[in-house]
Amino acid sequence: MAKKTLRQVELIRGHITPLIDYHNQKSISYSQTLSYNTCPHQWSLSYIKKLKVQKPSIHLIFGTALHEVMQAWLTELYDGMVKRSNEMDLEGMLHDRLFDLYTQEKDKYGQHFSSSNELSEFHRDGVEILQYVRKKRSSYFGTKYYKLVGVEIPLIHQIADNVFFKGFIDIVLYDQQEDKYIILDIKTSTSGWNDWAKKDDKKLAQLLLYKEFLARQFNIDVDKIDVKYFIVKRKVPADPEYPAMGRRVQEFSPPSGKIKRGQATTALKKFVDDAFDSQGKYIDKQYEQTPSKSNCMFCEFKATEHCTVGFLG
Repeated sequence: MAKKTLRQVELIRGHITPLIDYHNQKSISYSQTLSYNTCPHQWSLSYIKKLKVQKPSIHLIFGTALHEVMQAWLTELYDGMVKRSNEMDLEGMLHDRLFDLYTQEKDKYGQHFSSSNELSEFHRDGVEILQYVRKKRSSYFGTKYYKLVGVEIPLIHQIADNVFFKGFIDIVLYDQQEDKYIILDIKTSTSGWNDWAKKDDKKLAQLLLYKEFLARQFNIDVDKIDVKYFIVKRKVPADPEYPAMGRRVQEFSPPSGKIKRGQATTALKKFVDDAFDSQGKYIDKQYEQTPSKSNCMFCEFKATEHCTVGFLG
């Protein structure tokens, strides 16, 4: 590994960010950008009118718990000892974190939003995932040529006056043999991504933005950064028709060349220009409604007084 690259790796590991007090600045996340690009009207109801009901979800806390356990395991695997990583009680860690997060969300929400049977089912699914990933570890997380750059690496990038994009990258590895950085984003899914999900530009924009802004923030050649979704599946068929259907992990690397990244950054800039003033404050106005089967599928505002054009078919 070249000395320059080694210095870059160490800078990123130190989570060095630009000298900006972004905690006091208006920042937007990928999830907010996704909401706007799905339906600007829905976004305005959620973020400007603040009508969105923040109901906790077993899927969200499961995803958070699994992320944390996998990140802890990978940190020990690369920064500690392989032997110790093999001895980690990942199943117990997942159990404790899953139930801790559930208790925290239940207390904030004021009532139960799942059942003991459902929690146990999600825990069993998570155990199956962790056992599979650990068994296939050398296929997914080799240690001979790879170095862990970091987990939850913060990105902060100025988009316009007083508006910053802020995100956290799940995992970044450095391949010393190929001189490449690999951004990994862990996604939990019930049964994996279908072809529609793999072609959804709004969904895929997340890693395109992460690639672009990681390169800018740490002065890395953008062509030396690869991106990959690491999709873990809670459910697999007992008798799969194809071998891939029986795997707990689905890897997907979306196209991330200059044109695709340009489309993602242009969409982000359009959002900021349309929705924020020069002081970084939301512009309260009537936003476009973009009803469709996919856009309206999970919208809590469809068929309410807030939206009468939602797709109900």
